Amino acid sequence: MAVQLQIVTGFLGSGKTTLVRHLIEGPGEVSTGVVVGEFAEEGFDGRMIEASGATVRQISASGVGQGAKSYLPATRSFVDEGRFTRVILETSGVTEIARVTEELWSDPIIRKNAIFSPTIVVVDAGAFHAHDQYFAAQFWAQLDVADIVAVNKTDKVPGERLDLIKQRILERNPEARVQFTYQGQIHRPTALSVPYEGFTPRAMRANWSGVLPPDFEAFVYRSEQVCFEQVRFGHILLNLPGGSVARFKGVLRCWDKAYCINGMPGQLDWDNTPVTGDTRIAFIGLDLKHREETITRALDAELQNQRDEVRRENEARRQLR
Repeated sequence: MAVQLQIVTGFLGSGKTTLVRHLIEGPGEVSTGVVVGEFAEEGFDGRMIEASGATVRQISASGVGQGAKSYLPATRSFVDEGRFTRVILETSGVTEIARVTEELWSDPIIRKNAIFSPTIVVVDAGAFHAHDQYFAAQFWAQLDVADIVAVNKTDKVPGERLDLIKQRILERNPEARVQFTYQGQIHRPTALSVPYEGFTPRAMRANWSGVLPPDFEAFVYRSEQVCFEQVRFGHILLNLPGGSVARFKGVLRCWDKAYCINGMPGQLDWDNTPVTGDTRIAFIGLDLKHREETITRALDAELQNQRDEVRRENEARRQLR
């Protein structure tokens, strides 16, 4: 039986990983391989999916340079092994899906042993208009070729705005099946159904010819300092100098334990995924290499200020004894 190969993509912070976990945690999904692409040099989503029991192969820096080609070896190996009935490819949030699909389909092993399921594109309802305004090229390179669009995080916007989002998507891509989802809870029978005979993903047919901006960049902030005030550090993340940070995610080491953080401008989530180790936060956005030093300085200064305050408080207590 052919392996079902399914691409799940979506812009940065849309909830792709949460949706993939929903797909693989249901009944019958016992032989699923997941390829996870990370734009930054260090990824975190793979560990989140492994916690759900799937076999994961993670690719770092998959949005840089020959991004489409970077997914081929891991996907091919899953298909060629013959022990997986389904392979899900979760791409990085800035990957151009039409080219990824073309690369996969041109591989003789994949072409012989796999069939493509509908491509799922996940969007953040609350960030839809901002992404459409500031990152339109990346955003519509995915939505234009989607078979299923999961408009996620529907709790962020009123119903009338959801209707406008759906209308905007269907104006660009009338073939898309649009679903409204909360916490990635897509309708599993629709998402995981066996494709009908002769089904071809829209990504293979749409001939999307847009050009992605060349200056999407990433870096990983690292620190051995301990965070004593989560809220204050979160405020710094949400108000970074310079703007144009599209996404940040990673590990923040605090005085009590390490926390998994996940955010974008105006939004910061404290994820409950277990993490360990020192602080390491991946930032993705425009012109980040130019601003890496400024952002690093701001974060270092906040952690140092917190450390100094704790020292002063401890010293004051000792003097009162």
